[in-house]
Amino acid sequence: MLITYAVSQASAQEVAQPESLPDTALVQALIDSSFEYSYSDPDLAITYAERALTLSREINYRKGIAGALDELGYAYNTKGNFAKAIDHFEKGIEVSRAVGDSLELVSILNNLGNTYKTQNEYERALEYYFESLALCEQMELERGVSVTLGNIGLCYFELKNHDQALEYYQKALEINQRLGNKASLAINYNNIGLLHGDEGRFEEALQYHQKALELRRELGYTMEIANSLNNIGRLYMQQKQHKPAVSYLKQAFLINEDRDPELTSIIHENLAKTYIAAAQYDSALVHAEQTLELSEDFGTKLGMKVGYELLAKIHKELGNYRKAFENQQKLTAVKDSILNEEKSRQINELQTKYETAQKEKEIALLEKEKQREALLRNAFLAGLILIGIIGLLVYNRQRLKIKKNRTELENRRLKEQKMEQDLEFKNKQLTTHTLHLVQKNEAMRELKEKITDIRQQENGNINKALQKLRNLVDYSFSLDDDWEQFRLYFEEVHTGFFDVLKEEYPDLTPNELRLAALAKLNLSIKETATIMGITPASVKTARYRLRKKLDMETEENLTEFLMEVEDRGISNTSV
Repeated sequence: MLITYAVSQASAQEVAQPESLPDTALVQALIDSSFEYSYSDPDLAITYAERALTLSREINYRKGIAGALDELGYAYNTKGNFAKAIDHFEKGIEVSRAVGDSLELVSILNNLGNTYKTQNEYERALEYYFESLALCEQMELERGVSVTLGNIGLCYFELKNHDQALEYYQKALEINQRLGNKASLAINYNNIGLLHGDEGRFEEALQYHQKALELRRELGYTMEIANSLNNIGRLYMQQKQHKPAVSYLKQAFLINEDRDPELTSIIHENLAKTYIAAAQYDSALVHAEQTLELSEDFGTKLGMKVGYELLAKIHKELGNYRKAFENQQKLTAVKDSILNEEKSRQINELQTKYETAQKEKEIALLEKEKQREALLRNAFLAGLILIGIIGLLVYNRQRLKIKKNRTELENRRLKEQKMEQDLEFKNKQLTTHTLHLVQKNEAMRELKEKITDIRQQENGNINKALQKLRNLVDYSFSLDDDWEQFRLYFEEVHTGFFDVLKEEYPDLTPNELRLAALAKLNLSIKETATIMGITPASVKTARYRLRKKLDMETEENLTEFLMEVEDRGISNTSV
């Protein structure tokens, strides 16, 4: 027995003293009560949902309207009134879209898909399932995604497209395993087991049904346990292993205890088929009669068809040819009735589609006529207004164009003036900071020389103190704070200089980048040595190595070369 997945936002709650609740809370309580009774007592569920719908319309609570329409559709679907179910679902979809209630929309789309699937209209059902799937993925609702994937798999299973069915079942299974959703996992295992059974892979099918049965026993779901036992019994029946088949089917029958009449009928059917295969026709007769009786009670013509088929076959094997013939005649009548109903449904469907198309055509023609009349009426007025507007627009356009040009010129002049002022200020900052570095490092160098001179006088205590002072001076040369401040000022004036150097010459060291910046400012070797805290000879050596890394020709001027680097940086920034 295939298990259909359902998405619903309602939770089963009793309506206690509804008059004391606020209006919106009362609506939700009525919707929840409708959901609770939608399967066990659909008429009561309809009563609750209609009260919720009426109240929602009175207070203009559109979210409540959508929820009530969803529950009405679900209840009518349970009653088998599919036309009313579809009508309510479609209205609910319209309201949910208008309100922007995506969660309710997901629920209704799945329920509408289930309704079409119940009528074997699988392609139509898939349209709604795929729309629901896209919404769930968009909102990252993993449980909704797994439910919808399962429903899509069921449709492909019924369409005999088992490869695609298995693909969607497996996707749903992976999500439920990750979420630890045991109830949904049991459904996944059950339906994958049925698919493998139909493909004749009985061992794999049995493994999946056993997993489903284990989870359902753990959860204590009585009807679902009976369903799994029935499916396992059916597997053994298909393999002509009559003894275990009967054992599992009888367990299913005892556990179900008529909780689900449809499942009871299916169990009787499987027992009848098993006993027929085992040539135990008397036992088969009992269960075939039960199948027919239950189907007649609920008016299930497909079940009646199966019952008459079984009875005709059993009576034939027992030699009761008259009864076999009578059941065969009844079977033919039921088949004709089913065929006529199917034809009537198709004719009604075509008629509805035709009438809908005609109405849409009439509405379109009326709209087109109204639009044409409005167009002619408005065209005359527009022509008169247009003549006056054109002249005014031409005048205003010229006036605004002149004003705009003046404004743009003034803005450009002010912008250029501000840029020049900013650049001049930044240059002053850079020059000041550079001079400060030179003066500070020069003073530190002189202090270091004097310390060296004093140390030459042999006095142990003074020499130790001076050595500490000398070390402090050396440390001051290595500090990066002054360099960082210098770099900030430098980059404000020479934008992109370091970026181009690093991009074109990635092997340059931090000290070489510093040397390049000082050379760009055209500082002397002595000034450079002072700022970097090294000797002039070391500066010459460092500049020689820098030129080599920059692939410069001997005759090229380092400062001019670095100016070209800056120009490339400015070009890249403006692009």
